[in-house]
Amino acid sequence: MKPKKRLVEPFYFPGNSLGCLLIHGFSGSPSEMRYLGEQLSGLGWTVLGIRLAGHGSTPEQMAKTRWEDWVRDAEAGVKELRKSCSRVIGIGLSMGGLLVLHLATLDLIDGIVSMNSPMLLADRRTRYVRLIRPFRKFVAKPNSRTNGQIVPEESKSTQQKPERFVYDKIPVDSLISLNKAIGKVRRELKRIKCPALLMQSRKDFTVDPISVQLISKNINARKSEVLFWEHSGHILTLGPERDEVVRKVDGFLQEFNNFNPEI
Repeated sequence: MKPKKRLVEPFYFPGNSLGCLLIHGFSGSPSEMRYLGEQLSGLGWTVLGIRLAGHGSTPEQMAKTRWEDWVRDAEAGVKELRKSCSRVIGIGLSMGGLLVLHLATLDLIDGIVSMNSPMLLADRRTRYVRLIRPFRKFVAKPNSRTNGQIVPEESKSTQQKPERFVYDKIPVDSLISLNKAIGKVRRELKRIKCPALLMQSRKDFTVDPISVQLISKNINARKSEVLFWEHSGHILTLGPERDEVVRKVDGFLQEFNNFNPEI
């Protein structure tokens, strides 16, 4: 199934001097972050939602990309926001959260919102994917409950069914690269000193919920908060608690602004 153009397009909404860099997850697309981005824009924040290399097209295109490509995209997003914003907050879902954590280890951003970021994947088979590399180029998405690419995400809080574009198969080489990146970022968490809001869904069947505890324990942020979501799955930004997620992120941004007045 071909993606709908709006689902996979990056987005930019100008606002105040605090920029929000929104980064989607592994094998996903900007559609995962658009609802959050639109809501934050309506609250006055500047928002940039990027599309990572190889995403929002075909699994075959993604197979040509690696962690280093996605890092370059994330760094380019920070640079773009710096053109109009004095400070940048990284907001990432899943691998997008891992990228946000990585940016923070390099002191490239001023604060982080990490959502279901992986320190440990729930499906143990992903740890041994290297063993099947000689035999297969793609694997079915772990815990996938869809057979297509355009997925309706139902929300109990609204009658809307926002759509999400995601691959239903994953390139083995890209997954191997992600596994390496998880270990790399985990070893560097101690370098993170900026304010952090760490979120984890209880019903996450992609990322082991222990991940958020590992992040919280190892970062050296001058201020951090951990929030668990009882009713949401892995795609926290489109789940039944998405509106409360928006409020919590907005609260974090407001608090950041209050304690970090512009010079």
